Amino acid sequence: MEAKPILQIVSGFKPDVDGMGDFARLLGNTLWQQSKLRSHFLIYRRPRTPFDANEILPNSLSYSAEVSPAACLKEVARLRSQSSFDCALLHYGPYAYSSTGETAAFVEAIEELAKDMRLLVFFHEIYASGMPWRRAFWTNRQQRKSVGNLLRLATAGFTSNAKYMQQLQELNTADRSVTKIPIFSNIGEPGGLRPLDQRSRQLVIFGQLVTRVRLYRDHRHDLETVCKKLGIETVVDVGSGQSPHIPNMLAGATVRSAGWMDERQLSDLMADSIAGIVGYWPDVWEKSGVIAAYQAHALVPILVESSPRSIPAPPYLPYVLAEDIAGLLDKDGTVSNASLQQIADASHRYYMRNQSVHHCAEVIAKSTIQID
Repeated sequence: MEAKPILQIVSGFKPDVDGMGDFARLLGNTLWQQSKLRSHFLIYRRPRTPFDANEILPNSLSYSAEVSPAACLKEVARLRSQSSFDCALLHYGPYAYSSTGETAAFVEAIEELAKDMRLLVFFHEIYASGMPWRRAFWTNRQQRKSVGNLLRLATAGFTSNAKYMQQLQELNTADRSVTKIPIFSNIGEPGGLRPLDQRSRQLVIFGQLVTRVRLYRDHRHDLETVCKKLGIETVVDVGSGQSPHIPNMLAGATVRSAGWMDERQLSDLMADSIAGIVGYWPDVWEKSGVIAAYQAHALVPILVESSPRSIPAPPYLPYVLAEDIAGLLDKDGTVSNASLQQIADASHRYYMRNQSVHHCAEVIAKSTIQID
C-alpha cells in the first residue's frame, strides 16, 4: 500500500532561482524513487513565470493565494480537505517567509498547522545577527524565539552543519531530535564521470554575483596562484550579472563569462572541468550547494576562507583551502594530476556516502516512517 503523501512547505520554486525550492524538488523526486513517498509542494511565493507541473510527476504542487501566513494556512486547509496529509516537512529560514526577517507571524501559522498534523522542519538557516544599526540586530530575538517554537512543535528537526546543530541545541528546550544532513548538489549527481586528465583544464567559479565579485576583487592573488599551479587554461564564470571586477584573464588563463546556466548545462560543464572554487565560511561548508555541486561532479573543490574558522575543524574536510595549494606542489612547481585526482576522488566518495540526495531522502523517509 502506498504511503500517505508528505506536504513539503517551501518559500519558492522553479523556474525562480531558489535554492530551498530546488532542494525540496530534488528531495521529493528521490523520496518517490526510493520510498514511493509522494510529495505535494505548497509554494509560499508563486514564481514569476509559469511552471509545468508535469515535470515533477507523480509529485504535485500548489501556491499560496498571496504572500501571507494566513493565505498559506488557508491553502493547507484546502489541500487537507482534498487529500490525506498527516505529515508536513517545512523548509525554514528566517528570511524565507519574510523579507524583513520578522518570523513570528509565519511560525504562529505553523503552530496552527501542527495542532493536528505532524511536523518535520529542515532548518536551512537559523537566525541572523548584526550591529545595532542593522535590522538583523532588532529581529534576532524574534528569530531565535521562532526557532525555539518550531523545535517545540516539530516531531524532528534537520539542519546541515555543526554550527547550526550547536545553535539549535541551545534553543532546543523541548529536547527534540535534530539530525545533521549536509546539503546536496542542486544540479545533479551524474554517474560515469571521467578522470581529471580526460577533462578540459577548466576552473569553475559559480555562485551569486556578490560572492564571485568578492573573489575577483579581494582574492585575485589566490585565484592566480590556483590557475598557475593547476595549469588552468580557462576560468568559466557561471552566474547571473556582470561586473567590471570580473577580469578577462587570470595568470594566463582566459576568463569566460557563461552567465546563467540551467541544471543540465552546468552539470555538463562541471563534468568537463578539473576544479571549482568558492569563497565561503569553513565552519559551515556543509550548507553550501556550490561546494556540494563540485563534490558531486568529482571536481577538486577549492575554498577561499570568507572568515576565520569559529569551531574546531572535523578530521576530514572534502575541499582544499586555496592557501594550502602551495603545500601540494611537486618539484616542477605544479600540482600533479595524480594528486588532484586523489583529492577529487576522496571528496566525491565522502559526498556520496554523507551528502547525496539519496542519503538525505533515506534519512527523511525513516523519520517520516518512525512517526507514523
